[in-house]
Amino acid sequence: MKKLVLLATLALIATASHAGPGEDRQASFKKILRSFEPMGVMLRGSGYRKDTFIQHADALKAASAAPFTQFKPGTIDDVSRAKPAIWSEPVKWKAEQDKFLLAVGQLQTSARGSDLDAIRRSYDAVSQSCKSCHDSFRGPKK
Repeated sequence: MKKLVLLATLALIATASHAGPGEDRQASFKKILRSFEPMGVMLRGSGYRKDTFIQHADALKAASAAPFTQFKPGTIDDVSRAKPAIWSEPVKWKAEQDKFLLAVGQLQTSARGSDLDAIRRSYDAVSQSCKSCHDSFRGPKK
C-alpha cells in the first residue's frame, strides 16, 4: 500500500510540475530574450563591450532553434499565443524560422567584427525577423 501511495504521489507531482506547451514555448523564447535584449541595451548607448556582446550573441545562437521544435500540432492551450496559421501555413512558418535563424547567425558573425554599424544592422535584422513572425503567427495576450 505504501508503494502505491508513493507512486501515486510521484505521478501527481510530475504531472503538476510539467508546464503546458504554451508555457514551454514561452520559456524558450524568454531564454532567447535574455541574450538578445542586453545586446540592444548596449547598442542603444549603455556601454558597448565587445566580449560581453559576443557572449550574448553566442548564447542567442545556441538557444535560437529550440522554440521552433515545440510547435507540435494541437498544442494551442490556454497560455499559448500561437495562431493556427503556424500549422495551416507551414511553408510560410518555415520561411520565418529560416529568416530568424539566418539573421541570428549573421549577428553572431558580425559581433566578432569591429564595424559597430554592421553589428547594429545585424541586430536590427534579428529584431525585424521577430516582429515579422509575431505579426503573422502570434496572437494577442489572453
